[in-house]
Amino acid sequence: MPAQIGLGFSDHINPEQAAQEASFQSKTNLGADRIDLAIVLTTIHYDPILTIPVLQRVLNNAPLLGCSSAGIINSHAIKTRGISVLTLCSDDIKFGTGSVTNIDTLNPREEGVALAIDCLNDFGKHPRQLSVFLIDGLIKNSFMLLKGIQEVLGDVFPIVGAGTSDDFNFLESFQIFKEHKLAGSAVGLILGGHMSIGIGARHGWRPLGKPRIINKSEGNIILEIDHKPAIRLYEEYFQEKAYHLGASKLDTTSILYPLGIFIEGSDEYLLRNAINVLEDGSIVCQGEVPQGAEVHIMIGNKSSCKQSAYDAALEAQKNLLGKVPNIIIVFESMSRLKLLGRMAYEEISEIREVFGPNIPIFGMYSNGEICPMQTAQENFKKPHIQNGTIVVLAIG
Repeated sequence: MPAQIGLGFSDHINPEQAAQEASFQSKTNLGADRIDLAIVLTTIHYDPILTIPVLQRVLNNAPLLGCSSAGIINSHAIKTRGISVLTLCSDDIKFGTGSVTNIDTLNPREEGVALAIDCLNDFGKHPRQLSVFLIDGLIKNSFMLLKGIQEVLGDVFPIVGAGTSDDFNFLESFQIFKEHKLAGSAVGLILGGHMSIGIGARHGWRPLGKPRIINKSEGNIILEIDHKPAIRLYEEYFQEKAYHLGASKLDTTSILYPLGIFIEGSDEYLLRNAINVLEDGSIVCQGEVPQGAEVHIMIGNKSSCKQSAYDAALEAQKNLLGKVPNIIIVFESMSRLKLLGRMAYEEISEIREVFGPNIPIFGMYSNGEICPMQTAQENFKKPHIQNGTIVVLAIG
């Protein structure tokens, strides 16, 4: 049986009512006797303690995973409040799910290994083709979690995913796995069998000013840029605003003006959001930062965002090798929603221009993205933590 897809959405103010409407609509649109997998994306307004029991009841206790998001991406609209549900049924596509909790209090790398193994144990011995992970966007060492996942699945195995987010307050996000609401956690999915995938990712941010050099870094912490405390780079551009941050988070400044790590031998940059500033002026980033690399503060605009969405969709389409997708899944940085505002849907229009008006789209705005990217040190595309990026996943 070919893959069948069902999508549902509701922005009803009552959590239980919204969950019922979105899940029933998705189940109806699926039009199948069973549900093999359900993915739920929800804004922070809906408490999973209230919505999960409704979702499970309507969806016949199907395997359920999902997370909170700063916004919901649908085929015809961008919503900053609501619940979106994707249901799938297929004899050809196989699924395996897993989860790990309390990542920051344990060893993130070991938890990444455990998460990948959990997903594989549920998946079985089918040929695997793709993994999708939703990671709490507020954890400090998500890049180490990814390293652990790669130890099990392999450095070049296709991995995409997103950091879960809230409504730009950077206070709380949550993950959903089966009947549980989780925090500080990650949920994962492995897909395989008879299927085709296409992945494309772009960011469109451009460098400001002259290149600087990261003289000293440790993992995801930048200690010195041009032999000065790393925060000085932000102080040069934002003056008192950066100065008064102290040891607090950079919040909106960071997501609108991320750091760009130049990839030697290409015209691409790895984007890094600064998630914290330490007392000595060191900057803590979401992803690993190589010592000796060139770095810029980056800036985006509406035109570059739209173009990068189109380019990411073209890349995903090319990787499908002529296959028509059943579903387009989008993981997109919340910084792009903040930058584009009411124009945010224009990016989705660019994706629809590539794939046509009839392919359903399901997605979220994230705090950090996972996508394959090639660097000068690698002759293959290896998954990296990114920021400011739009990731287009086409599944056929």
